[in-house]
Amino acid sequence: MTETEEKTGPPVTLIDPIDMTKLDPKFRNDISSMPNGEELSACFACSTCTAACPIANQWDYMPHQLIRMILLGMRDEVLSSKEIWECLTCFQCQERCPQKVRVTDIFFDCKNLAAEEGHVPENVLALGKTLVDKGQLYEVINDWEREDLDLEPEVPGLSIEGIQSILKSTRTGKLVEDGE
Repeated sequence: MTETEEKTGPPVTLIDPIDMTKLDPKFRNDISSMPNGEELSACFACSTCTAACPIANQWDYMPHQLIRMILLGMRDEVLSSKEIWECLTCFQCQERCPQKVRVTDIFFDCKNLAAEEGHVPENVLALGKTLVDKGQLYEVINDWEREDLDLEPEVPGLSIEGIQSILKSTRTGKLVEDGE
């Protein structure tokens, strides 16, 4: 008969344990009460959304894991995650979900909540600032770009004052203003 060694210490886990004191039980309700979150509770973590996502392999949290994190109440982790901002909005996850969970739309809702709580990545703020300041995200800076398309070097009649006025009164304008 051989002696077995007694193991001391906590068991080895593949993931970090969840700190139950940091869970927000209202987070699940916050998301499910939004127009896109009605089917949130129907998710049974089948991973179909993750299988459909063209960039899931680049993320720390897969789409089905983010949905599960919402259901668990992991508000801080979800709203501060890079994944909700990197979503391509291709809607493949949402179209393939057997439970009709509106995954992409839920990520939009999470972005809105994240923005309200100040969790907006710097690159997104920079894009918002460019949009508010210039009235467009892409600015023609080389004459040859328009010339290649047989267009005049300058965009005729481009007036961005109206767009700027509208954008400054939106959530984007407020975020950019607060970020300065």
